[in-house]
Amino acid sequence: MPVSLVNECVKYIICRDANKVPIDRTEIRSHLKKYVDDVSPKQFKDIISGADKILKSVYGYRLVQVGPKNDKYIVILKKNEKNAILSTLINPQHRKLLIAALTHIYMTCKPVKSDDMWLFLTTAQLMSHENESEVKKLLMKTFTQLMYLKCTKIDNDLCEFEWGQRAEYEIPKMFLLDKVAQAFDTEASYWTEQYRKAREEPSRDETVSEDLMEIE
Repeated sequence: MPVSLVNECVKYIICRDANKVPIDRTEIRSHLKKYVDDVSPKQFKDIISGADKILKSVYGYRLVQVGPKNDKYIVILKKNEKNAILSTLINPQHRKLLIAALTHIYMTCKPVKSDDMWLFLTTAQLMSHENESEVKKLLMKTFTQLMYLKCTKIDNDLCEFEWGQRAEYEIPKMFLLDKVAQAFDTEASYWTEQYRKAREEPSRDETVSEDLMEIE
């Protein structure tokens, strides 16, 4: 496999990842076709595998397949920590809002309806009349597009929020549970179901290489 194609793939992924929107497999193929006439499935798999190795060794990132058909990619930090958030969201207010929403979903142990989410964020003083439209847009569109949240419509006025695939990789559940426990001055194990899920959370380093081998 020509090293240049792998390097071009790495450069494209890094540039394209700047907006954090998942990268479609067809986008990468189209970019590579600027340098070769065609890219076979095997060639593409080898290029992606090579790009993943460079991202890990040089940049400290990992390439992860996401989407219902595993046909999209996200780039996350390689470090696998259970006591730190790996989210690359820069805006502190957006980050605070996202963590609050994910924590509420996690502690509820089931999808959260939108009216319940708005009430929670209002009570937490993260949503008010002045910023209501912005907050709703962030949760229903921006965070959903970035795959931090999954937003499913259940009727014209309601939707349900769940954790998105990016959140599963970047946001350690034990970190969130520890923060809740600190706020209530108790042990994380007090919340039995949430504690069990946090303890059972797999190491993402163990799954990424296998995911990348599923390219068709």
